[in-house]
Amino acid sequence: SWNLLLVNKQHPIPEDYTFTLGTIKGVMKCDERILLPLADLLEGAKQQDINLIVCSPYRDTSRQEYLFDRKMKTYINRGYSYMDAYKEASAVVTVPGASEHQIGISLDIICDEYALLDEGFGETEAGIWLKNNSYKYGFILRYPQDKEDITGIIYEPWHYRYVGVEAATYIY
Repeated sequence: SWNLLLVNKQHPIPEDYTFTLGTIKGVMKCDERILLPLADLLEGAKQQDINLIVCSPYRDTSRQEYLFDRKMKTYINRGYSYMDAYKEASAVVTVPGASEHQIGISLDIICDEYALLDEGFGETEAGIWLKNNSYKYGFILRYPQDKEDITGIIYEPWHYRYVGVEAATYIY
């Protein structure tokens, strides 16, 4: 099923995978099949006086390559070897061709009070609300704390992925 497709470094996006983009707002897009659950999630938070903001939804390959290359350069400039830089960068930014952002089902979400993509977001009212309620709308915290050995990615309390309500409830 499209919503349960495993995409990561070991399972890159299938070459024949297709989907249709829908518009969230302005130039921000995602898989059109998650637009309604996303709108419901944002409205559910709003009803609790939490203003969630989608800041990084769908990314095309060139954007993912740019982000990964930028992170690689950061580590290389710090004196890391190419291989060590790759290892560190791929734990922070998903390797191009293996990012759920590239298939439009993952979103980076922040709030009015905290706009940084760092661990601190998880301690905000919005971050706590998302962690405890996103499953009701079919979304999961994709890279939870203390699961880096399983996900291969650092804890990202702002990164949510759509899997559907049934799977999200089970995962939660």
